[in-house]
Amino acid sequence: MRLAPATKAPVESFPVVCLGGSAGGLSAYKQILRELPADFNMAIVIVAHRARQNAMFLVPLLAKVTTMEVVEAKEGMRLQPNRVHVAPPQKAITTDGMVLRLKRTKVIGWPTSIDAFLFSLAKQCASQAIAIILSGMGYDGSVALQAIKDAGGVTFAQSDASWGSMPQSAVNTGHVDFVLTASEIGKQLAMMSEESQAAKQRS
Repeated sequence: MRLAPATKAPVESFPVVCLGGSAGGLSAYKQILRELPADFNMAIVIVAHRARQNAMFLVPLLAKVTTMEVVEAKEGMRLQPNRVHVAPPQKAITTDGMVLRLKRTKVIGWPTSIDAFLFSLAKQCASQAIAIILSGMGYDGSVALQAIKDAGGVTFAQSDASWGSMPQSAVNTGHVDFVLTASEIGKQLAMMSEESQAAKQRS
């Protein structure tokens, strides 16, 4: 009896959401996560400008407002749907396929950690990439938005940010699909997840 040729198992594919924020970002993360169901079926990566001294607090604070698992991102960690991956402070984070890569970095001038992650997200996840620029000072995240759009991804900016320069810089690029409050962003993501799951069931 001849054996059928081996076939390569399909790689699981799911959207990856980047929540990029700085000053005032904690409130936005909480508002967004409160709107998301436990079966969100997307992976979330929070890339925040954080000082070393408050690094330990973000994971437990966010775990209180969502039923999804909340973890600190580690080198080599695989992205998982229904999990919130929080980038550690003073580390550059990127994605290689569905694997997170981290390396220590020194920030000189305005941080660009959100841009770095979004460029890698656009390259690796293409139309499955979702970029969200939240409250913060400066312009981090704006430079990479065109790459997300060129790859077929979706982009958001927060309209009710405590610190508006980061989301406004994003809007000024002309590459933002949705300008919404943090709560509305959460609701829109939940709706996108529901529509995506319904489409899979029909196919």
